[in-house]
Amino acid sequence: MMRVTRSSNLIEVAKAAGVSNMTVSRVINNSGNVSEKTRQKVLKAIKELNYQPNLIARSLARKKTNILGLVVYTEKGVHPAFYNEIINGVQKGASELGYDLLVFANREDQSYSDRITHSSFVDGVIFMGVKINQHDIRNVHEKGFPYVFIGKREIEGIQPYFISPDYVKGTRMATEHLIELGHTKIGFIGQSRIIEPDYDKLLGYQEALFKHHVVYNPQLVFEESQTQLDGYNAMKELLKQKPTAVIINNTYATIGATTAIKEAGLQIPEDISVIGFDDNQELNEQFNDFIGLELSTIRIPKVELGKEAAKMAISLLEGNETPKANFIDLHFMKNSSCKKL
Repeated sequence: MMRVTRSSNLIEVAKAAGVSNMTVSRVINNSGNVSEKTRQKVLKAIKELNYQPNLIARSLARKKTNILGLVVYTEKGVHPAFYNEIINGVQKGASELGYDLLVFANREDQSYSDRITHSSFVDGVIFMGVKINQHDIRNVHEKGFPYVFIGKREIEGIQPYFISPDYVKGTRMATEHLIELGHTKIGFIGQSRIIEPDYDKLLGYQEALFKHHVVYNPQLVFEESQTQLDGYNAMKELLKQKPTAVIINNTYATIGATTAIKEAGLQIPEDISVIGFDDNQELNEQFNDFIGLELSTIRIPKVELGKEAAKMAISLLEGNETPKANFIDLHFMKNSSCKKL
């Protein structure tokens, strides 16, 4: 029997077994077509060469690691607390079902999906973030690796598994609240309609107007508002149209927009009603300190969203029948920043 004093690498295992590196990877990941004879040769080489003894022995014995992977594509304009609460939910959901969580770090020399599919680290993966890498999605999808998106995603030629807040319903609910209060000149400050969640928010706003026979006015809609400065500039332009209410679908833009309202000498909600998006503690505190009111918001149940994403991913990797598109309801929090006309 071969004696070793260190852990060997995959190339050495492949050489000892007389197979390709890809074959070793397939055996480790229990994926692809490998004959039983070849599989036994690879397992023997792994054992003799002491290749990653703890992780491999465990994953091969049980054919899984009970570890769920998480990839986060961060983006400006998204408050860090937004991601943190969802990650907390993913961790809780995984833990409740006996899984651990492994967060993949960004590396310029190798894509997320290559590391995910070529390793035995995780049984399935959750992707989250605004601007995704479509190569990663196509890679895991084509290889049949269990994955779930947090957020609605549309990728040409692929029907991905995703769980998303119901942005259409949430924004429609907030817009209808303003209409019920007597508002018909309602502004909308968004981010970008090329990103699915933001397009859905705009769609919810438009659906509410149409349902209640309020004419849609594109001059009341401002996009590409991600930062405080964006929100400030958008609101300055919007105020020229003399709206009686506004919905702002970004935390930072809300802070900038309320600054512009105050600088214009207007009062919330006496002169203009305001609804924000995402029940963020920092935003609420800043709004309260600055305006002296509780902000009406469309709240995303972020911890619940993360938990449900973990449960969905684990359901997939355990071979259960799972719907590809899943939505969770948003909650509209009625506070003192809106008034009846």
